[in-house]
Amino acid sequence: MEKADVATYFAGRFDAPVEITGLRQTFPGMSRETWMVGAEVGEGASTKHRDLVLRIDLPSGGIVPVPLRTEWEVYRRLWPSPVPVAEPLWYDEGLPFAEGRAHMVRELVDGSTSVPEINTPGPEGDAIRREIAFEHAEKLALVHSLDWKKYGLDEVLSAPRSVADAVRDDFETWKRIWMERKSAPFPEITDVLYWLEEQIPTDSPRISLIKGNNGIGEEIWRDRKIVAMSDWELAALGDPAQDWAFSQGMLSLWDPAETLAHYERVAGFKLSPRTMAFSQLFIAFKAMVCLNSALAGFIDGRDRRPATAVMGMSSPTNMGGRLVSLIGMDIEDAAAVFSPARHGSSPYFRSERA
Repeated sequence: MEKADVATYFAGRFDAPVEITGLRQTFPGMSRETWMVGAEVGEGASTKHRDLVLRIDLPSGGIVPVPLRTEWEVYRRLWPSPVPVAEPLWYDEGLPFAEGRAHMVRELVDGSTSVPEINTPGPEGDAIRREIAFEHAEKLALVHSLDWKKYGLDEVLSAPRSVADAVRDDFETWKRIWMERKSAPFPEITDVLYWLEEQIPTDSPRISLIKGNNGIGEEIWRDRKIVAMSDWELAALGDPAQDWAFSQGMLSLWDPAETLAHYERVAGFKLSPRTMAFSQLFIAFKAMVCLNSALAGFIDGRDRRPATAVMGMSSPTNMGGRLVSLIGMDIEDAAAVFSPARHGSSPYFRSERA
């Protein structure tokens, strides 16, 4: 990506002269390319500095089996809602720019994807981690209690047939994607799917907007507050427990029972423990589907990054192997064995408490 090319393209979009003062790609960017762009838009006294984010599909389409246009439409509908997101500016595809790949541009929100104070030791650090955990819980509650019909999200995301089908419909969607995109037969994963299917819960509290991957590293934080929720590439309508299962260890940050109790008070409904357990295993399956399906781009030459091959080939062995070892167990017992906290792999420092 060259500054001159971005300047020419942005000038057409802004209908004004554009000088690119900063252009850098964020990493690892395995799902899509993300570029941070500093631009001077206009000329003379009317010149205005703009900090922007340019998000581009990979040549292979990327890891997530959801079109970028869908993510754009989610942003566009959330912008007038209470859920904090960066302002979406435009979406396009099929242009000479970016080799014709789909792309979207949004404003850059001042903040960081990390919270440095999260690693503060001792009682002071515990208070900070509790504050961060509760803030995250409150923002997820805001997402999950949103009136998604009011904002037209069912126009771009498939709504479950009923509350009782909230988990089953999503399971069927990802089962179909796996069957279409898997790089090999993997009969052992088929066994996992039969086992999971037998234990699909039907006690969802409601159909909610689900963000997908969330937590530290996925949102924009400032002063220990989430000022923008980013990367809606796995957004869906379904059971809210899935977001807690895909929250980057946020339930290991502070006492999980206290964090979830705070979430439920703010959200106004309770989560099903059984659905929480199922979601933890189902999310592992989803991640495996994404990583393995990306292998096709490596094989046909569209995405020759070594990491794509390593993750694509290892995910059925690693994640799938762990799931296979649980077949036959009750889903709640299986989730307890599978839990990252049980294996001591929480990504955040947390001092020992009696």
